[in-house]
Amino acid sequence: IGKKTDKRAVLTINWKDFNFQIGLLIEKGSSQSVMRILNKLMSKFSEEEINKLFSVCICDNGTEFTTFYDLEKNGLRKIKTFYTRPYRSTDKSECERNHEFFRYIYPKGKTLDTLTQSDLDEAFSNINSCVRKSKDDRTPYELMVNRFGKDLVNRLGITKIDKRSIRLKK
Repeated sequence: IGKKTDKRAVLTINWKDFNFQIGLLIEKGSSQSVMRILNKLMSKFSEEEINKLFSVCICDNGTEFTTFYDLEKNGLRKIKTFYTRPYRSTDKSECERNHEFFRYIYPKGKTLDTLTQSDLDEAFSNINSCVRKSKDDRTPYELMVNRFGKDLVNRLGITKIDKRSIRLKK
């Protein structure tokens, strides 16, 4: 969330085993926007890829997620959805470091209404290209590519940034 008056927010999706995260622009407070964006994202993948990428989805209790369980309705998808416990950031703590990186680029209290999806893809490409000591000095990008392949990761909107070119500032 940016400013209180913003009409947009950023939905982040994190793959905890890899510390890999993407950001998607949504209409703030709109569960329909979240579902529309998630369905658009999933349309880029086969049902088999969806089942591998999104087998378990955990979200917080914000108004944007009131219909999140609808992800389970498509019979071909083997997605299980869960909600975190109220005020328990530890339920999804793996994404917090990436959120910290995101705030280096887009500080709290600044508007997000001027962002484009391309801006977010660039920001998260930089974040996912940062080496993590907790991942044996590998990057989230490398780990995801090793598991799912470069084509699939690119369809998530993320590209590799050379470590000498990483920018974590606006």
